[in-house]
Amino acid sequence: MADDDPITEGYFDRHLHRPLAAWVLGRVRPAPSLELLTLAGLVVGLTGAVAVLLASPRSVDWIFPAWLLFAFTVASSGRRLLAGHSGAEPEAGMLEFAIGAAFWIALTLRAAPDSAWTCTVASIALVSALVHVGLQAELRRRFAELTGGDGDVAPPSPRPSVAALARGLAPAVFHDLAAALLGPEHLGGRPPPGAARSLLAAPMRMAAWLGHDTHLALLYVATAVAAVRIDLAFWTVALAVAVGLNLWALLVVAGWRRAEALVRRLAPV
Repeated sequence: MADDDPITEGYFDRHLHRPLAAWVLGRVRPAPSLELLTLAGLVVGLTGAVAVLLASPRSVDWIFPAWLLFAFTVASSGRRLLAGHSGAEPEAGMLEFAIGAAFWIALTLRAAPDSAWTCTVASIALVSALVHVGLQAELRRRFAELTGGDGDVAPPSPRPSVAALARGLAPAVFHDLAAALLGPEHLGGRPPPGAARSLLAAPMRMAAWLGHDTHLALLYVATAVAAVRIDLAFWTVALAVAVGLNLWALLVVAGWRRAEALVRRLAPV
């Protein structure tokens, strides 16, 4: 699903990554292919993760991997822009999560690899990020269906597949979990799009903070902060994801369930 709707688009993607990607693509002629952007993003992202492992403590070395992760994030946003224009599948969720996980594991290894607490919290944060991304993808899908969005919104795949993972990890892997959190889907007639959009807009905007872009932004900022103190960078991100974003996700779920209950009461068109 293309992120053309400002309500469904991630906050950092909308205000930072996407405008910068559009600016770069507007000055590159000929425009790069999706395959080239994917390959370049993979190389840049993995190089950055390796650079995290090699950076010297309390040195400017950490600025290099931070910039590489930022460049990867912008390139991934550019890939979605190109894919949306070509009609191809616009999501790059699997690659974004894989690179983010590689950075997170590298940062964990540098912070305190022999600490059971560090590894435990790092694992909780990683699983939480996966749940957040899946939850946001499921909310975007439901929002598009209930508000008469684009017809390219695919229903969840009944079994895991590479194609489903590439759409953002939620449809195949975490659809059941999202359904348990959000409640049963609206199966009646389609409600009036304008009224449904008005009711669902607030929780959908809240969910914008749960996407890949937020987690990647936390990571590249933390990687730069690691130039001062690695442990400070690690624990800031770990607690922000494992505590802060998990509490935010609960608020999103509560807001969505209430709004969707009101949508069910609307007379179908």
